[in-house]
Amino acid sequence: EQSSVQHAKDHRKPEEIRKQRLQELQDKQKLSRERELMKRRNLLSFQNDILQRQREFEQREMEMQSLEKHVNFENENSRKAYYREFKKVVEAADVILEVLDARDPLGCRCPQVEQAVIQSGTNKKIVLVLNKIDLVSKEIVEKWIKYLRNEFPTVAFKASTQQQTKNLKRSNVPVTQATTELLSSSACVGADCLMKLLGNYCRNLDIKTAITVGVVGFPNVGKSSLINSLKRARACNVGATPGVTKCLQEVHLDKHIKLLDCPGIVMATSTTDAAMILRNCVKIEQLVDPLPPVEAILRRCNKAQIIEHYGVPDFHTALEFLALLARRQGKLRKGGLPDTDKAAKSVLMDWTGGRISYFTHPPETHTLPTHVSAEIVAEMGKAFDWEELEKGNQEVLAGNLKDGLGHINKKTKNKKHTPSGIQCSLEIKSQKSKTDLPANDAASRAPDLKDILNVDPLQQGQALMAASKKRKKQQKRAGLYKCPSQSSIVHYFISSHSMVSLKSLYSHLVLFSLLSFHRHKSGKKIKNKIVIIV
Repeated sequence: EQSSVQHAKDHRKPEEIRKQRLQELQDKQKLSRERELMKRRNLLSFQNDILQRQREFEQREMEMQSLEKHVNFENENSRKAYYREFKKVVEAADVILEVLDARDPLGCRCPQVEQAVIQSGTNKKIVLVLNKIDLVSKEIVEKWIKYLRNEFPTVAFKASTQQQTKNLKRSNVPVTQATTELLSSSACVGADCLMKLLGNYCRNLDIKTAITVGVVGFPNVGKSSLINSLKRARACNVGATPGVTKCLQEVHLDKHIKLLDCPGIVMATSTTDAAMILRNCVKIEQLVDPLPPVEAILRRCNKAQIIEHYGVPDFHTALEFLALLARRQGKLRKGGLPDTDKAAKSVLMDWTGGRISYFTHPPETHTLPTHVSAEIVAEMGKAFDWEELEKGNQEVLAGNLKDGLGHINKKTKNKKHTPSGIQCSLEIKSQKSKTDLPANDAASRAPDLKDILNVDPLQQGQALMAASKKRKKQQKRAGLYKCPSQSSIVHYFISSHSMVSLKSLYSHLVLFSLLSFHRHKSGKKIKNKIVIIV
C-alpha cells in the first residue's frame, strides 16, 4: 500500500513540476512585457520632457532677446527709483517747469507728467520752457510760442554752455533783440523773463515766503543746464549723454526760490524706440539694434544730401547705406565684412550731436489735449499775469524775421512729414571746404630755410624736422596734407638761394639724406631720390 502511494506521488510530481514551470514561464513573460512597456513609457516620457524643456528654454531666450532689443531695458529698481524721484518733485513743488526741446516740443512733451501735476489735488502750476532756441530759426520759435501759449505759459530760453564752475555768463538782452552772434555764444538768454514770470506768480498769489520750483522733462533736454544758468554756477552735473542726473537735487537760487532737479523720465507708452533714440533719450553706446533709428533718419532726410554729406554712392536700403558707409569709414569686421552697427552708431552720433540739424513745425490748427481744459488755462492766466507774458510774446512777434536764431539755411532745408503727421525740416551741415584756402596760406608754404641756415650746423637737422612737422600739422588742419618731397625742398632751396656755396649745398644735401633715412626707418616710402652730380 505504501509503495502504491509513493508511486502515485511520483506520478503526480512531473505534472506539478511541468505546471509549475509553465506558470513560472508565464510569469517571466508577463514581467518581461511589463518591463518593456515601462521602458517604452519611460523613453516616451523622457522624450516629452526633453521637448517640453526645450520649448520653455526657447521661449525664455526669445523673451530675453526682445527685452534686450528694447531701448528702455533696464533694472526694474532703477525705473521705480526714477518714478519715486519724480513723485517727490511733484509733491514738493509749487511750480513745475517742463523743459522742452525747441526742435521737437511736442515730441519731448509728456502728457502723463502734466496730468499727474494737474491731478495732484493741490493748486500747482505748469510752465513750459522752450529750451535750445539757438538750434532753430526765429520764425519757428515764434510759431511754437503761439501754439503752446494756448495751453500753458511758454518761455523761450537758451541755457549757458560755459564749462566753468561759477560766474556763468548771462545776457540781459531780450530774446527779441538777441543777435545771431549772441545766441551762438555761450551766454544764457531768457533767464530774466523766466525770473519775472516766477516773481509775478508770487505777487499775484501774495506769497511772501519761499516757493519751490520743480524742473522736469525728457532726458537730455537741458534741465540741469537751465538750473545752472539760473544759478549762474555749476550746481548740477551736465552732459551730452542722457542719464547724468540720477536723483533729486535741491538748488537754492536765492532766499525766495528753491529749484528741484529731477532725473529725466520717459512715461509715454505710445512712443517708439526709434523716436526715443532720435530724441537722445537713450545712450547710443548701449544700443543693441541701431538699424531702426537710422531707417527713420533716412526716411526724413533728403537722399541727395545724405549721399553728398557722407560721400557714398547711391543706395536703396538702409542696410546697403550702412554697408557703404562702413567701408568708406574703414569700419570692418573679420574677413573684411562691413560693420554696419558701428556705422549706424556713427550716423546716430551725427544726429544727436547736431551735425544733422532738424526742427519740427507746429500743427496748423490747435486742439486742447484731453488732460487740459479751458478752466485750467484760465487759472494759469490768473496765477502768472497773462498780460505780462502776452507783452513778451508780442515783442517776439515784432522782432526781425529775417535773422534766424539758429544755423538753418533756407536754401538747403528739407521739409517732410514725420509718421505722426508733424512737418519736419532738416539740414545736413556742409563740411568745410578743403581747397578754398589762399595760396599764400601758412599751410601751403614750404619751410623757410633762411631761418634754418641761421641755426647751428649741428642742430640744423632738428630744426628742419621741427619745421616739417609744423607744416604737416598745419596741412592736416587745412585738409591739404601731402607727404613732403625732398626734391621739392632742394629745388626750393636752390631756386631761392642762387648764390650758394658748394659746401653749404653739400651740408644741406647730407641733411636731407638723414631726413630720408629717418623716414625710411619710420616705415614711409621714399618716392624721390637725391642725386648729387659733381
